Amino acid sequence: MKFVSVWARTVAENVTLKVAASLLAVVAVFQLIAIIMLSGRGTIVVERSCFSKTIRSASQKHTNEEIQSFLTEALPLRFSTNENGKLYLSPEQAVAKTREEEVMKAKQITQKFVFIEATISDKEIIATGDRIISLGNSKSALPLKVKVTIAATARSEANPYGLILTEVSQIEEKN
Repeated sequence: MKFVSVWARTVAENVTLKVAASLLAVVAVFQLIAIIMLSGRGTIVVERSCFSKTIRSASQKHTNEEIQSFLTEALPLRFSTNENGKLYLSPEQAVAKTREEEVMKAKQITQKFVFIEATISDKEIIATGDRIISLGNSKSALPLKVKVTIAATARSEANPYGLILTEVSQIEEKN
C-alpha cells in the first residue's frame, strides 16, 4: 500500500510542476511580446524641476527659432573680447577671432557685441547688432550688420544647438 500512495503523490507533484512550468512559459511569452512592443517606442525624457513633465526629443532639423537662439548666443561670443566661444565657432572663425583680439589688445581696445535681430531666409542669414568699442574710458556704439553662414554638427551638452558659425562677413551700408 505504501508504494501506491508514494506513486500517487509523485504523479500529483509532476502535474503541479507541469502546470507551473506552463504558466511560467506563458508569462515569459507575454513579457517578451511587451518588451518587443515597448522597444519600438521613442525614449521618454523627464525634465526634473518643481513640476516634472516629459520633454519631446528634438529633431535633427533646425528651426528658425533655434537658429535665432543660437545666433543670440554665438555672435556675442564671436565679436566680444574676453569671451571664449570656441564651441560655437568653426576653426577658421576661431582663428579670425584670435587675430582680431590680438590687434585690439595691442591697441588697448575692447569690444562687446549686443545682438538685436536676425533675418533668416532659405538663402542667407542677416544679423544686426551693436558693436560697443571701448578705448580707455570712452565708448562708442556702432551698428553692425553681418551675413552669417552656419553649419550643422553633432548636438552635445556643450553645444545643444548642433550648429557652428562657419563664416561671418560684415555688410557695408551704402549711404
